[in-house]
Amino acid sequence: DQPVATTVLAIIGKFTASASFSTSYVYSAELFPTVVRQTGVGLCSMSARVAGIIAPLIRLLDQYHRAIPMAIFGSAPVVGGLLCVLLPETLGTDLAD
Repeated sequence: DQPVATTVLAIIGKFTASASFSTSYVYSAELFPTVVRQTGVGLCSMSARVAGIIAPLIRLLDQYHRAIPMAIFGSAPVVGGLLCVLLPETLGTDLAD
């Protein structure tokens, strides 16, 4: 009913989803100690891939109410993008060994 609001939410969601996805690779490599770094990065990658697998299934929730998929696809990336702001700065710090 409101194409402008739908378009704005879709663009914001797409932007924050891209930011969250790229941030998980960059930040997880700095977050985990060297011993478990590959496992930690792999876990972050797996979580992102599982979310990609579940995404088409969320579209099926449209049969219950047409706003449910839009609410999920609009709010989840925005929350993920906002949570990236809470990550501590790692510039100039030594990586954990």
